[in-house]
Amino acid sequence: MNDASAGSTIPTISCGTRTRDQPESHRRAGRLAAALAAAEVARGDRIAVMLRNDIEFLEVSLAIATCGANPVPINTRWQAREVAHVLADSGARLIIAHTEFVTIIEDSLAEAGVDPQVVEVAMPAELLDEAGLDRAHAELTHRHPTLEEWIRAQPDPLGHLDGAIADSMGLIYTSGTTGTPKGVLRERMTPHQLLSIAGGTAPRMGLAPGGQMLVAGPMYHTSPNAIAVLALRMGTNITIMPRWHAERFLQLVDRRRITQAKVVPTMLSRLLSLPAEVRHRYDVSSLTHLIHSAAPCPPAVKRAAIDWFGDALIEFYGCTEAGTITWITAAEWLEHPGSVGRGVDGSGVVVATEDGNPLPAGEIGQVFVRGADYWPSFTYLNRGDALTGPVPDYLTVGDTGYLDNDGYLYLTGRSSEIIISGGVNIYPAEIEAAIMTNDDVEDVAVFGIPHTGDLGEAVAAHVVARPGGALSEESVRAGLAGQLADYKIPTTLRIVTSLPRDDSGKIYKRQLQQTYPA
Repeated sequence: MNDASAGSTIPTISCGTRTRDQPESHRRAGRLAAALAAAEVARGDRIAVMLRNDIEFLEVSLAIATCGANPVPINTRWQAREVAHVLADSGARLIIAHTEFVTIIEDSLAEAGVDPQVVEVAMPAELLDEAGLDRAHAELTHRHPTLEEWIRAQPDPLGHLDGAIADSMGLIYTSGTTGTPKGVLRERMTPHQLLSIAGGTAPRMGLAPGGQMLVAGPMYHTSPNAIAVLALRMGTNITIMPRWHAERFLQLVDRRRITQAKVVPTMLSRLLSLPAEVRHRYDVSSLTHLIHSAAPCPPAVKRAAIDWFGDALIEFYGCTEAGTITWITAAEWLEHPGSVGRGVDGSGVVVATEDGNPLPAGEIGQVFVRGADYWPSFTYLNRGDALTGPVPDYLTVGDTGYLDNDGYLYLTGRSSEIIISGGVNIYPAEIEAAIMTNDDVEDVAVFGIPHTGDLGEAVAAHVVARPGGALSEESVRAGLAGQLADYKIPTTLRIVTSLPRDDSGKIYKRQLQQTYPA
């Protein structure tokens, strides 16, 4: 039987066993915004947020925007040194954190030599149970004021402030998978830009008043956060997963008749790893928009996902600096397999040499992108101006790829990940896609390691097996023999239990490379 909340006329936010009416969440956010104003938080001030997925995450995000401050979400997997960098770099005025992270925050403040105020958010037992965490985290530290105390202290919500939303969208950090996270400082957006972004995003994402969306990824990442906040403003019913679990995802889609969800390719692969009888147990026909992005999707995974979810599967490619660049539907992908789509709303893609000379269709080079017509310009916080490159008005974030004759973009990896062996460029994405055609493979990372001879680099692969499969190094190599030239077949191949991916699906290949001596 479907959950009763799916048919409610008052939109709600649910997380685990907790449900709150959205009008109540708006009231709580307004009172928290008043508390922030009373604490002299000014427009443009940065407020760090270190919270697990929960209803309060959305309320805090909305409150910060209401008073015109900038939310700075922090990865909940980071340790004190990593947190300290963002706190110091952003100049955070205040920090809002779940009890679980208070000690890490305190250690990071000591490391950074800064002293902003900390507001502690209690962790309900239901959240801890759903996330599989120790119930000891339900006990407050009592070292800092709490979120509920701040809200109770303000009987009235903060009134409307013209331009507050524009002020709140000025700073966002990159994920830091290829280096230290960088603060992207955007120009202040005009009302036209704000409406254009919302108007372009909502229909492509499948958001609508009264719809049913599922937040599957961590809200400290830009995409799940921004989509959920937009959905809250639109009155879309929101179900939040405290943590990712493949079968639980299907259960929620079935029971709540979810229409929209945002995932990453790793999640798709893990859904496909579920036994057939488990996958067939749940009705996913309510999905109209199953959006994926953040990392390249192996064609074998994509094709299997289209077979399952059909036209609901939609992909986009973008970056923190320039927003969403390309979109591609399932039907388009079947005509252009492996592509991440074409530019929309005036965005652009150029594939060129490192010195900016455009390359013909089919030839691999550096990917240069330009944001949509309405996307704001930016600089890097504390790092000077934006990237200036050889293609006027375009920037590169290090991706490599090629365009086909119809202008569809195909990614081959990142320029920093290209393996040069014996003077030949080898693209990891090609090898990863070939390995993923093995039905027993759930995940893979291909990267370069030092060659013991004179070739410079050798090809290494770490492969994760699907549960219940019969994967071996021999079966992986045998499957590659007919697909790839011999110099592309990994000389080092390991079957491992997991890969160091962040929750958006991006992989930390440098961590893998560091396990091999120079």
